[in-house]
Amino acid sequence: MRDDFILTSKIFFAMSEENKESPKNKIVFVTLKMPDGKEHEIPLPPKVFSSGREGFYAQIPALVYENEVYGGQIQVWKKTPKE
Repeated sequence: MRDDFILTSKIFFAMSEENKESPKNKIVFVTLKMPDGKEHEIPLPPKVFSSGREGFYAQIPALVYENEVYGGQIQVWKKTPKE
């Protein structure tokens, strides 16, 4: 097995009767798969970044792997065409 982290993601929509596709109702769940096979699902709520791009973001305060503590963040944004 390779000694790295694997990320997969899926987008879930929290539907409401009034507004079925508002970006505020989207949430992305990222699965962080560790080299030992353990998986951690991390929710990424929507975020508007300082650049103005829309996307999803989460801060990971602590994650233990092989008795070492890791932290980090995951950010995903919508690609926009260059002007």
